[in-house]
This record gives sequence, structure tokens and C-alpha cells, in this order.
Amino acid sequence: MLKLRILFISVCLSLLQLLSFAQSLNLKKEFGYPLKFKTNLAGNFAEPRHRHFHSGIDFRTFQNGKEVVSVADGYIYRISVSPWGYGLAVYIAHANGYTSVYGHLQKFRADIQSFVRKIQYLNQSYSVDTILDPNLFELKKGEVFAYSGNTGHSEGPHLHFEIRESTTQNPINTVRSVYDFKDNLAPEISAIVLYPLANNSFINGKAEKVYLKVIKKNGVFVCANKLPEISGLIGLGVAYVDKMNDTQNRYGAKTLSLFMDNEVIYKSNLEKISFDLQANKNSMFDFEYLLKEKLHVHKLFVEPGNQLLIFDKTINSGMFALSEKTSADFKVLISDYNNNTAELNFTLLKDNKEYGLIEKEGYLVKYDTCFLYCDSEFRFETQSGSLFYDSYLKIQESEKKKFSPAYIVGDDYVAVNKDFKISFFINDKAYEYKDKLFIMREHNKKFNYLKPIFEQNFVSSYSSYFGKFYLSLDTIPPKISAIKPVKTYTEANLKYLSFKIEDDLSGISSYAIYINDNWVLTQYEPKTKTIFYEKDEYLKKADFYKIKVVVRDNCNNKAVLEL
Repeated sequence: MLKLRILFISVCLSLLQLLSFAQSLNLKKEFGYPLKFKTNLAGNFAEPRHRHFHSGIDFRTFQNGKEVVSVADGYIYRISVSPWGYGLAVYIAHANGYTSVYGHLQKFRADIQSFVRKIQYLNQSYSVDTILDPNLFELKKGEVFAYSGNTGHSEGPHLHFEIRESTTQNPINTVRSVYDFKDNLAPEISAIVLYPLANNSFINGKAEKVYLKVIKKNGVFVCANKLPEISGLIGLGVAYVDKMNDTQNRYGAKTLSLFMDNEVIYKSNLEKISFDLQANKNSMFDFEYLLKEKLHVHKLFVEPGNQLLIFDKTINSGMFALSEKTSADFKVLISDYNNNTAELNFTLLKDNKEYGLIEKEGYLVKYDTCFLYCDSEFRFETQSGSLFYDSYLKIQESEKKKFSPAYIVGDDYVAVNKDFKISFFINDKAYEYKDKLFIMREHNKKFNYLKPIFEQNFVSSYSSYFGKFYLSLDTIPPKISAIKPVKTYTEANLKYLSFKIEDDLSGISSYAIYINDNWVLTQYEPKTKTIFYEKDEYLKKADFYKIKVVVRDNCNNKAVLEL
């Protein structure tokens, strides 16, 4: 036991020494550029996306096939290949305590590509996520190992790039600390939003949040219209965009500070990101404005369930009241990653009118406890931490569907931190189709398949969004159509095969192309709903070739196309 304790202490000290060494480095000297040419950014560090913060920076490449190089000496320790996420990605470990990450690649260098393809054929799977021996692919600073692309969740050719702390795998901000980009443009503030945060909070006599436009005067932002009077506990949000020179892209900011009568009551500082806490982004930004107007409103207060470690200072979590004042002066400072700063000033007046307490409808679901609703046909369960704050959620039967009633749960604009569970009782009619049964989430005439879990006489699913839920059925197989087929396939015309695959309900689960009954490496491109095969060294030569395409959906309906 003593030896184990000494070993543990030794390991901890080594990690602390490595972290201390990494923090003392001059990162500009340590790391080079990941491309052979200089370019501007298509995406900035920590800018808000739909359900997460952007974990790196996106270098604009304008087209696929640009050489990607290692930013420092190191070795490839991980390779990931997927139709989703980062697409083709490489992770390089460096001796200085950092790891560099390169995503959305088009292809790897020939020797690396051959290594990956061997694994793909061995596993008969396009998707790969493998840890490599340190001696397998050692790289020098500036050495080419891959080519830029548009794979995975990417909306155009670019290189997604990160530098992470190797010990934590948390990405760090590389703007200014590693790379300099031309930027003398300060953030632009477009609006503020006031939030009533308690059942005795009112803004101009109403318990509703208020959106106020902002204009710029003499270099400082001010409210365009008369400000409302407030009473009770209030929160503030601000809508803004940040830009850089020579690009029309919109980025996020580094720090936001809120002053009340010259005292800082809130400050956030986005210098590092934890992947484990990414869902907390939708607590920091107003989820309703994001869904309805694609507008990011940064809340300058911290909701109880928000666990982000980016708040340099808060007083009362950034929430405020004018209980003993007739008015208060407020200032908001927003700074980007190049220290360009925008300032907003305004004054709020206290409303001295008396209002009754607001009674809210629905079931009270507390953010820090579990909740269970059930009746004879339906169950709704949350875990502790499912929500970011105590919320009143509606839970009501809406109409009868073929295999179950439909239930509306909550409002779609209430952000979810941890998935909640939906369950339906399987009656005799539905049980006949058990193998094809699943839970559907419906919202704004859009339909989402939820993966079913069968538990005795119930089928359950987990969801990250509220909406309308009911049991549904999928008995229809996917559709397959050949793109530019030929009558007879020979070695001369078998360089490239492509097929359109679609499924209207539960979605594509698996896909494969067989040539003369042999599995071949098939790539899926979700953006175009196509699968394709490019001739490789694993193709067994023959006089002619039979092609078979097999596609299954999530309810195991199978489609086969033979050519």
C-alpha cells in the first residue's frame, strides 16, 4: 500500500511538473503553422455553436487538397475516421505537454492512408478510432501528413485545428497566444435582454423577458428606446457579433463583464474548454432566441445548474435587484481575442408598484433533483442536473396516435443539460410490431427517430430536446439508386461507384457495397446522402464484376440493389 501511495504521489508530481513546464512555454516559438500558406479564419475559438462552443480555430482553405503539416515535432498517437464530427482527423502528441488536432481532412499521406485502410478492411468498417504506437508515425515540425478537406460535420473546405493540454485533453485558446490574425474590429452590440428571474420579478409590470435594441453613439453603445422599470430579481443578456478584417464571418468574444454602479458583478473568460461541459453552452446563451431567431444572446448571469469553469467573478451569480435603490448604472464590456473592446452603458429605474406573485402552470421540475411523472400509458423521468434551473414543465396528452397517445412535454426552448427519459406502455396492438417500433419526437412538422430501449412492457428512449412524443412504426426499407450505372462492370470502368441512399423515417443504420460478394471500403457522405467506393488495392481482379449494395435503417428494414 505504501509503495502504491508513493507511486501515485510520484505520478501526480510528474503531471504537475509537466503542466507547469507547458504553461511556461513560449507557444509562438513552440508551434508553427498547420498549413503551407497563411490564411484567415472561418471559425474562431469558443464561438457559440448550436449545442457547444467551437473547440478550436478553423483555417480557411477555399478548396480541398491543401497540404497539412505538423505544427511541432511529435508522433501521431490517434487517428479517427467517421462520416460525422471531425470526419478524418489526426491527433499528434508533442513532448512539450500539448497535443495538436487536425479535423475534416480529405485524405492522409500515402503510408498513413495504407495503414488506416488495412484496419478498415480488417474490421469491415469505414469508421476507425485507434491509438497508435509512438514509434509508428514520428513527425518533424513542418512535415506533411495529410490534406485538407470537408469531411464530417463541415460546411465547406477548411482545416479545423486545436491545441490541447495533453494531460486533460482540454483545448486552449490559440489566438494571440500562438497565432496572430489581422483584427482591429471591436465587437458590435445589437441588443440587450432583461430577464425576470423570480415569481415576484417584473419588467414594466410584466413577468416576461424584454428585448431592447442598441445603437452606437460617440463610440459607446446605448439603448435605442426608453428603458423599462424593474422590480425583483433581474438578469441581463446581450446580443453581439465580433468580426475580423478581410472576412464576413461572425465570431465569438473572449471576455464579457457586467458592472453595476462601477462594481463587477459578472465576468466570463473563454480561454479553455472542457468537452465534458459542452452542453452548458445553452445555459450561457439564450436557447429560445437561438432556436427561433438564430440569435446568440449571452446571459450575463449564471444559472444554478451551469457548471462551466469560465467565470472569473460573479456577485449573486450576476443577478441583481434594486431593492434599496431607486436606480442603478450599468456597464457592459465585451473584448475579443485581440483585445478590441465594445462598451455599453445604460441606467435602470426601480418600479415601486405592487404586483402579486406569479403563479406558473405545469409541473415544477427542480434542476438538482430527479423527477418522475407517470400514468397508465406514459412516463417522463429526469435525472439530477437534467435542467439548468427550476422550471415549470407542461406534461399533457395531446391526441391519439395509432399505437399510443401523443404527449407534449415541456417547451422546446427550455435547454436540457442531461438527457431525460420518455417511456410508453406497449399495448397488444403495438406489441405485434415490436421489432419495428420506436419513439418519435415531433416538432414544427419535423420528425426525429429516438433509439428504443425495450424494458418488459415498456419502450423507452432518451432525448435532449422537449417536444411531442409518441410511438411510431417503420416497416419501409431505405431507397437505393445508382449514380451513373453501367450495363457491365469491368476493371476499366470500376474505378468509382456511387449510390444515393435515403430513408424517410427511422434513418440509415448501416450500409455496405459488395463486389463479387467481397466487402469493399464504402464511404458515407451524409451531406449529399451518398455512399461511394474508390478502387483500391484490395479489389480482387476478375473478368467482370457483380455489384451488391445493402442498406439497413434503424428498424432493421433492409434494401438490396444488385447490378
